[in-house]
Amino acid sequence: IGSAFAFLMALIGLGRGMADQMLDNGTQLLVGHLQIHDSEYLPDQGLYDWIGRETTVDLAGLFSALQGFSKIQGAAPRIYGFGLLSTGNKSSGAQIIGVDPVRESRVSTLMASVVKGKSLSEFPGRSLLLGEVLARTLGVELESEVAVVTQATDGTLGNDLYKVRGVLHTGLAYLDRSLALVHWADLQDLLEMDSGQIHEVSVKITDPSDADDLSVRLNSSRLLPSHAVSQSWGELLPQLKEYVGLVEGMSWFLISLIGVFAALGVLNTMMMVVFERTREIGTLNSLGMYPSRILIMLLAESLFLAVLGLAIGFLVGAGMVHYLSTEGLDLTRWTGELSVMGTRMDPVLRAAWEWEGFLRSAVGLMAAVFLGTLIPAGRASWMKPVKALRAPTAG
Repeated sequence: IGSAFAFLMALIGLGRGMADQMLDNGTQLLVGHLQIHDSEYLPDQGLYDWIGRETTVDLAGLFSALQGFSKIQGAAPRIYGFGLLSTGNKSSGAQIIGVDPVRESRVSTLMASVVKGKSLSEFPGRSLLLGEVLARTLGVELESEVAVVTQATDGTLGNDLYKVRGVLHTGLAYLDRSLALVHWADLQDLLEMDSGQIHEVSVKITDPSDADDLSVRLNSSRLLPSHAVSQSWGELLPQLKEYVGLVEGMSWFLISLIGVFAALGVLNTMMMVVFERTREIGTLNSLGMYPSRILIMLLAESLFLAVLGLAIGFLVGAGMVHYLSTEGLDLTRWTGELSVMGTRMDPVLRAAWEWEGFLRSAVGLMAAVFLGTLIPAGRASWMKPVKALRAPTAG
């Protein structure tokens, strides 16, 4: 019982830690917990499908309204474009994202992904951050000038020169080879967009599990601009949501599976106990002890052993979870950087304290012990005294 409980705690904690890790990495890098955009913007990310469509959005009013929700920690505007970056005789296509570096740092880890140079907030306009693979492809260094050419919203070709101020490492290959970040005002100028035209607002909230409810509240309110919708990370990343749900289902499966083996072990043990104490039980019966009291006595013994086993298992399991949550399982030697379902996974897997799962495990094992004891205990309580006294001893 102790071994089963300790093993369950380690597995459930590791599974929860992996799910939290995937959720954080999948949402904090680019997607966010919520996104606000035009109802027709996704999945094609049309250049002309900005928030509000034909109207100009009061961005200051929108951000102020979002701050009225206690669960919202931050909101950041984004503009998306696709263009050709070139320097000298080298060129490459890129996804260009215009951001507000101060607001962006509150909702994502993009600004924290700079491994060379500094963030955009340290520099004025016409500054550029490149993914590290894209920077190598272009053969650029810090302060190099890069020409950017893209299609503008008025049908012309937008072009301008930018200085490379930093290099990004996101851990996702498709972003590191195609991502370019600029100030959102610069990209608006390049794309010939008005100051109130943006493609997306990324929102960070205190608890990602509240994203669906908050998204519904925003859509039912009148705070969003015309034709704009709010979508939670679960809608934007359905595969990630399924994986998080899979972790919940796996915890129940593990509890059930290990509970069955624990029940079989208890059943075998208690049957041996009843066999070895057959004469003792027969003597108690012959002295007039009620069968119900014999049943309660055997159940109490097994439940006491279960509590003792759970206590020992908790101490061992807590030590394992503590180690896995602080030190983790370092798989760097075998895997390097991991990417699962388009989400970066740290090669060091860490556990999390999943108290609800631990409690379910303890209750499940107690139930398994009770059921495993009930059959032999019930058989012993109704044993005929004469037959019990004639039974051979264990020796």
